[in-house]
Amino acid sequence: MSKEFNIVKKLSPNITKGRNGWKPDMIVSHITEGGFNGAVSWLCNPNSGVSAHFVVAKDGKITQLVELTDTAKANGTSVDLKGKNPKMHYSLSTLSKVKDRKTNANYYTISIEHEGFSSEANGRLEPKQLEASIWLHKYIIQEVKRIYGIDIPLDRNHIVGHYQINPVTKPFCPGKNFQFDEILNSLKNDKVGELIKMELAKWQEEMGIKSLDSLSKKKDNNRNPIVNSPDTWKETLAENVPQWLFWSIIDRISK
Repeated sequence: MSKEFNIVKKLSPNITKGRNGWKPDMIVSHITEGGFNGAVSWLCNPNSGVSAHFVVAKDGKITQLVELTDTAKANGTSVDLKGKNPKMHYSLSTLSKVKDRKTNANYYTISIEHEGFSSEANGRLEPKQLEASIWLHKYIIQEVKRIYGIDIPLDRNHIVGHYQINPVTKPFCPGKNFQFDEILNSLKNDKVGELIKMELAKWQEEMGIKSLDSLSKKKDNNRNPIVNSPDTWKETLAENVPQWLFWSIIDRISK
């Protein structure tokens, strides 16, 4: 990750322990429709009955209210079309995965509240807040992979807004100008960077380390090893691609 942000924990009582057998694979963004401190206070108030995993302030502060292994009460969908909340029924979601799963969406989602109002720049995050939210998305993706072995797909079916879960009751959350594209582009660029590092490591193994090992076993015309102290050379290779190429070429042309 790039810049590090600090996560302060203030755990809410408004949770369901565990995830009822589900594993999280969606990150849902919300807007608080209020200030940061007020939102944290409300989401921690037992009388509110609601919570979120994280709240991100306009200045980049991040508070965690629910552990990733527990269920927050933020994105709930009704499972009874004739019950108390028929307008929140899972069948009304615009996401096929929510419809197909036919259960409370809280079980498989991680929720992020962002300080602000959907009417305020139509939910567009402040620069520092956007930076913090991107960092938090990356942190969540890494933690979900570590804890559950799940890779959260980087698309708009898994990096979503509350309005996609509950389009009838929350049609403007987090706001039509919320920067989903910027968040996804950063996540994808980060993923590409990781893949490049992995490929470089493979190239180093193939072109540098193996070549040095091979050369240390070969002799020059005076019956001396072509390469002495190969381990020392390996330490100096680091990510110097030209050096890997050099040793690979020497290995290939040596007899």
